[in-house]
Amino acid sequence: MQKLKYQYLSIYLLLLACLYFVFFQHLDSFPIRTWDESMFAVNACEMIRNHNFIVPFFKNLPDTLTLKPPLQIWFQVLFVKLIGYNELAIRLPSAIASSCSALLLFSFIRKRGSLVFALCVFFVFITSFGVATFHTGRTGDTDALLAFFMLCYCISFYEWLIENKPISLFYFFVFMGLAFLAKSFVALFFTPALLMVLLYFKKTGALFKSKWFYMGALFFITVSMGYLLLRDYYNPGYIKYLIGNDFLSRYTKVLDSHHEPFDFYLNNFFEERFLWLIVVLPGALLMWLNEKLKAAVVFLSSLFVCYFLIISSSVTKMCWYDLPLYPTLSVFAGYALYALISKLNVHQKPVQNILMLFFVFLIPLYFAFRNSYKSEIKPGEKGLEILTEYAYKNKNSGTLNQVTFLTMYFDRPLYFYKYKLNAKGMDFNITNSVDSLKENSVVIVAEDSLKNRLLNKYNPIILEEYKSELKVRI
Repeated sequence: MQKLKYQYLSIYLLLLACLYFVFFQHLDSFPIRTWDESMFAVNACEMIRNHNFIVPFFKNLPDTLTLKPPLQIWFQVLFVKLIGYNELAIRLPSAIASSCSALLLFSFIRKRGSLVFALCVFFVFITSFGVATFHTGRTGDTDALLAFFMLCYCISFYEWLIENKPISLFYFFVFMGLAFLAKSFVALFFTPALLMVLLYFKKTGALFKSKWFYMGALFFITVSMGYLLLRDYYNPGYIKYLIGNDFLSRYTKVLDSHHEPFDFYLNNFFEERFLWLIVVLPGALLMWLNEKLKAAVVFLSSLFVCYFLIISSSVTKMCWYDLPLYPTLSVFAGYALYALISKLNVHQKPVQNILMLFFVFLIPLYFAFRNSYKSEIKPGEKGLEILTEYAYKNKNSGTLNQVTFLTMYFDRPLYFYKYKLNAKGMDFNITNSVDSLKENSVVIVAEDSLKNRLLNKYNPIILEEYKSELKVRI
């Protein structure tokens, strides 16, 4: 018994070590990213300043870009309070959420089946590039948190539906409420699949007879509608704008040039985001052939098909919208690998299982650890983030105090470093107007058009050149 206890302790220590190298390693080694991460980061900074925990603000006004409920921002505020204004505080909620998803998958399968199967699913999940990259497990976006709570509510529903655990129905609504607070209506994208399996397994009557259904539904409605109404009260027109200009617009219109073909997500799986896809169908078939796992196959397949069709039918597509699909894909792919290992290891010797697991996952883990260590930003995206990179590299030197950043680009990442500097009693300016610059100003600029206008208008003294960036004094 004592020996078994130490074995499981060793396994969990191994899993935690892998999670560190995939999700937490060098998590603060790159600047706050443009777009979503910077929006939430700045919202968190302003929430700390104005103590308004209902409406996210930008430049002391209600933010019209951040329409999602603020659960992610609340967690970021908490970590900023604990460890200060830094990249790590902004990204920890996502890294922790993705790690919890991996551990939840492992624990759920381990309690119901083979340790080798659970390990296969765990390692498939964490070595999937789409799980541990920008916009997902390694930046301060909402998707990792959303995917975790969606996984939680799907598992809770499975426990009620297949395993007849009454209270799990209440937990289903609790986790759905938390998923809604992470990313509003997207949290409901699995519900059509859950209605389908409810009918398939003929559990509709049991649903309406359960007291946990009514208690849970009341909790979900109170949390979701309560937040929407409260925010609409403090930020009039929010609900109308959320539904018309965010949710419906993304589904029916092209936003920010993100128009992609129907098979966009499938292509991404094959090209880089889920290289285990080739064993997903064999794994699903092998699970179906196991009489004990047929119900799980119906459940998981319904989840995947429903969510995949919803996001693929949307006109606006972002590569990270597929994140909630990875647990399902990982179970199918993990089972195929587990079946292969079991076939080769006829006598089921533990040492031989470990050796084969090591052989299968050594190279994928190496690349997963390597990608996290390097945290490389694509060259095409680096051009938009040169000024942010400069602010990141000089955030602790004091050289940013009283300088002016001149840019026409999306400037929210710079505001995060501005607020970080404000916490130290210093400040810098951000402007898009060459004409607003004053004599003796120290200006940092990267865009060629602005550099040319600046040089022609003021003939300034060049203080420093960094990549395509210029630091001058008027």
